[in-house]
Amino acid sequence: MIRPLRLAAVYLLLLAGCVSTPDTQFQGDQVSLKRASQDNVALGLQYMQQGNRDVAMQKIQKAIQQDPDNANAYVAEALLYNAIGDTDRADDAYHVAMRKASDDPQILNNYAVFLCQHGKAKQSLSYFIKAATNPLYSTPDAAYTNAGVCASYVPDMADAEQYFRKALEINQNFPEALYQMAQLTYNQKKYLEARAFIERYNQVAQPRPEVLLLGVRTERALGNQQGATDYAKQLIKLFPASPQVQELDQAETHGG
Repeated sequence: MIRPLRLAAVYLLLLAGCVSTPDTQFQGDQVSLKRASQDNVALGLQYMQQGNRDVAMQKIQKAIQQDPDNANAYVAEALLYNAIGDTDRADDAYHVAMRKASDDPQILNNYAVFLCQHGKAKQSLSYFIKAATNPLYSTPDAAYTNAGVCASYVPDMADAEQYFRKALEINQNFPEALYQMAQLTYNQKKYLEARAFIERYNQVAQPRPEVLLLGVRTERALGNQQGATDYAKQLIKLFPASPQVQELDQAETHGG
């Protein structure tokens, strides 16, 4: 699945302290407003996480009034509108954010996630790639992986594989890219490659039910019943209530 968009992904750029001399009092006031705007964005996101959307909106709108050029405030506004299902206003807010900070890779990645989540996977790709190729972006591996997931929704599996492999060139231990490549190669019936990606994933990340189920299926496809049983036992032990256990039970019932 696409990497979840977390509220913590909105970077709050806290500015330096006020200037207190008489000649620069206006500048100090402006700095104070910018700081207050960032503080209100942070508060708005906190209230959003707590489910208090009305107060969150009040804080975010206040942040925009205090600093109309604060791109983070518009991203927060977009997140909130998206959370309440108003995708048109969310889209508008993202576009304002991108006008205010056209080269901010985090905003580009967030907007691309938004597009992909709302059925515009093909449109999202250029934003992911622009974010990933920005030298200031700290997680290009995540952006390329997101691009791969969205390319698979198009569907364009050749591009998806290219993006996943690009992510692994940047970070060979990025868990989500390893899982996505395991799933992709399994679907291509390249079971030995799928096994290798699953094993690499297991070396660098905590177990996930979807990875364990894929391990079961991959080992079964390779004729390794003991390996499949080991993955199945781990899945049942660690995630007994997961949908993947139900899928496992259904497969057993039908001899799959």
